[in-house]
Amino acid sequence: MKKLILFYGMFVVLLATVLVYQGCSELDNSVTLAPEIRNHAEGWSNPSSANFHGIYIANNKWNLSGCKTCHGGDYSGGTSGSSCLGCHSNSNGPENCRTCHGNSEHANPPRALNGDTLTTSLGVGVHMSHRFSTYGAALTCEDCHRDINGFDDPNHIGPDPDGHAEIFFGPRAYDTLGGPIRPDPTWDRNTATCSNVYCHGTFKEGNVNAAGIWTDQGSVYCGTCHGDPNTGNPTPQVNGVFTQPHYSFMNETSCYVCHGSVINGQGNFVDKELHVNGEVNY
Repeated sequence: MKKLILFYGMFVVLLATVLVYQGCSELDNSVTLAPEIRNHAEGWSNPSSANFHGIYIANNKWNLSGCKTCHGGDYSGGTSGSSCLGCHSNSNGPENCRTCHGNSEHANPPRALNGDTLTTSLGVGVHMSHRFSTYGAALTCEDCHRDINGFDDPNHIGPDPDGHAEIFFGPRAYDTLGGPIRPDPTWDRNTATCSNVYCHGTFKEGNVNAAGIWTDQGSVYCGTCHGDPNTGNPTPQVNGVFTQPHYSFMNETSCYVCHGSVINGQGNFVDKELHVNGEVNY
């Protein structure tokens, strides 16, 4: 009897062992694996390091989804418990415009995506001259670029970014209030020029063939949009000929006689909002 009990006991143990082994030998693909836990490379927070996270993100087409996986959708820590907001303390954290563009004071260059600050760089150019114009009302980003609503806006980075800012001229580039000359603004990246633009001479009695060079601040001055670009005299001419009420003896100190709300007798603007505004104020 004891032998029989011992036999059945050993049988049960053997059967249980087989069943456990069989169950463990099959891989359950439905199980969600834990994310890989790792630390960032040395120099991740050092802008002068080849491992700097800004370089990594730029090389990965500015995709921040990986950052959110560990640091949370608002970058405040997430599963990592490490917040990005200590350094990226501006609104929207790393997604703030000034993280990539401009500096701590403004979102427009100088300081392009690649770090350039010279006007001879395409990413910098004469942004500042347009943003704080010498000759007219200040331009906004939307005057040359589409309105962007947040970092993930398709008009911002897009699915396949090339690091080049797309140019989409706003109303000001076309604005002559229905005049006889209709601008057809064009940006040429190869020559870094804006041509057929109202702002640079494509208007009645303007120099319709004028083209501003984006990387040369000195390419636009009094006379280049209307008048004589060789002498700098801004007095308008019709097909190269002075026509009343404009005469050859006039210059920037004469404009105030008819355009006193815009400019004074010293040739300084009284109200830049009334210049390059689509109409003639007199």
